[in-house]
Amino acid sequence: MIKPTFAERVAQLETSDKAPTRLDLKLLANLGPESVYIFWEQWRTFSLERRRHIMRLLAEMAEEQIQLDYRPVFRACLADQDPEIRVLAIEGLWEDDHEQMMDRLIQMIHDPAGEVRAAALLSLARFAYRAEIGELAASACERLHAALLAAANDEAQPLEVRRRAIEALGYFATSHAAQDAIGRAYSADDILMRESAVLAMGRSMLPTWMPYIKRELQSPSPALRYEAARAVGEFGEDGRDLLPLLLPLVEEEDTEVALAAIWALGQVGGPDARRILQRLSRSRDETRAQAAQDALAELDFDTL
Repeated sequence: MIKPTFAERVAQLETSDKAPTRLDLKLLANLGPESVYIFWEQWRTFSLERRRHIMRLLAEMAEEQIQLDYRPVFRACLADQDPEIRVLAIEGLWEDDHEQMMDRLIQMIHDPAGEVRAAALLSLARFAYRAEIGELAASACERLHAALLAAANDEAQPLEVRRRAIEALGYFATSHAAQDAIGRAYSADDILMRESAVLAMGRSMLPTWMPYIKRELQSPSPALRYEAARAVGEFGEDGRDLLPLLLPLVEEEDTEVALAAIWALGQVGGPDARRILQRLSRSRDETRAQAAQDALAELDFDTL
């Protein structure tokens, strides 16, 4: 029996009556340049429904089976005609920290689809973090900083795109232009933009933002309280002055806000935070108890 070629096996992913399974898709792991070319030639003939099904499975598998490298396929699919597939490809490349990927994502800020632009900016935030901790070359930092500022200040961009740019700019703590953009975002009428501004304030870890974070810990908006709690956690020990306002949030009916506050306690630390976390770790609410146990483990790790 003649063994089917790689091209034939890829083609079967489309021609089979049954949708491909996870086992079928292991075929697409760890591909070299020639195999990627063959894959792409076949992929372009697949139906939209089949392509989406495959990409959704690959995105799940990329997180669950890290020994299998699907990045070459995701990189190819950044050029797919379907916006949903391009978004899934961006999300699948969350571990790709090469400058070439950063530059590709910067190009995708100008993608025809707004959801793709927003996904690209969400992904660029990890490069902004690397810039802040000195893991990016100066020239790459400059390219990224300029691209994020342009996206944040472009009124022609959808709100979702501009707010994701603001969030990434939070890591540029020493940039006056970036911090000014965050201040303008916080003054915006749209609550979603203000949420992104508070998130960015936490990432910047600048004391000048503390009064604004303090205010939002008491916001009537659960989403703003959530972002403010996370921001306190980003400040670490420097956030301890806000503990009196953070502590009540662990009792919130809104679980997401409570979990953010519990996480923040693990980052801020100190005797008061530890006492509250120890109490919560015995809670009948399993979700909050587990979050408190995780936060205590983080505190214990930091003291080693």
